[in-house]
Amino acid sequence: MAPQKGTLLSTTDFPLYAVRSLGDRHFLVAGGGGQAKTGVPNAVEIYELKLSDNKVLSASLCRHDTGLQAVMNCDTFYDGRNHYLATGQDDECHTYSLKYKVVPAEKQPESKEAKVRKRKGETENSSKEKSNDTKHITFDIEPMKHVTTDFAKDGSFQKVVRFGADHSILATGGADGFVRVWQYPDMKKIYEVKAHFKTVHFVTDCHPKPFLKPLFFCLFCPIFQYGLIEGSKAKFSLYTLSIPSKRSSKPSPCYVTLWDPSTFKPKKHASTGTEVSSSLAVSDDGIYLGVGTISGSVSVYVSFSLQRLYHVKEAHSIFVTGVEFMPSSEGSRAVTGGQDFTLLSISADNTIKIHQVAPRGSYSAAWLVVGTLAIIYAIFWLMSSFGI
Repeated sequence: MAPQKGTLLSTTDFPLYAVRSLGDRHFLVAGGGGQAKTGVPNAVEIYELKLSDNKVLSASLCRHDTGLQAVMNCDTFYDGRNHYLATGQDDECHTYSLKYKVVPAEKQPESKEAKVRKRKGETENSSKEKSNDTKHITFDIEPMKHVTTDFAKDGSFQKVVRFGADHSILATGGADGFVRVWQYPDMKKIYEVKAHFKTVHFVTDCHPKPFLKPLFFCLFCPIFQYGLIEGSKAKFSLYTLSIPSKRSSKPSPCYVTLWDPSTFKPKKHASTGTEVSSSLAVSDDGIYLGVGTISGSVSVYVSFSLQRLYHVKEAHSIFVTGVEFMPSSEGSRAVTGGQDFTLLSISADNTIKIHQVAPRGSYSAAWLVVGTLAIIYAIFWLMSSFGI
């Protein structure tokens, strides 16, 4: 199976702002048109990935309408039985349970692919996608609690939400500059702190190299992620994306930086170019970093070296609002074609795209073949040159 580079996976009827994987074969997207009365829905939608004719396809399983509030950010966790979701909707945090549910095949919502086939006059048999299964797994999306998490006097808005490591707390941050910590699932506030201000003088302390101080004084680090160190189950690294706070006729470069989280000192940094970064994800095995930009491009970097491994320019027509790796497990690889990684990217252009590269072993085999042929050619050339 050839790797898929920026291939369209699905198109929704609402702008997308959040994406999260749900186990080996499922993922959710969320977003919406907000309170504007344009008919654009606000929703959370869950998809299933499947492999058909060596191509990764997706099918929508279920959707939850969020009323007049678009979902702008989210986080999830799995407790061994069910998934749980926390979302940012305007100035509120909403929590949901995502419970697995088995339904008869005939009750399964008709996929977008099936509707396209019907319009083309194709049958299920001709598509080679008909399943012999009589039951399908879907999800019940059940609202739990919601609380106001941001209290800015003008334009209150929750910007981020994250569950704690043991899932007993979650943290939210918003336009008023406060990080608030909530007891989960009761959603009782247990702590808050003023975390950011309008000034940027502290940014020079985050700067990868002292001699770049004049440049990085106008940079800030709005995006960061923790990720496992490859080969470890308990050690983490911190990654940040630094972007210019102001754009000029001669764009400044953006940077990805690897930090030591115990000392908060930078260990390595690399330029990501002049396209402004907009989203960041770390693979569950800690090997890869996924980066999206406001011009729609998507890149993947090797986490320990910060070397760019993959890049698709303008994969989306407008800014990338989220990137997410599918798990590196064998179960996930079985439905994504056994590629080295599978990265999903979303955008306000209503599209979900998939990005993959071939396993590293296959690159080694290819170079071995090329090297062998080169050696054989060199031997024959030398023999011809010396008249042997």
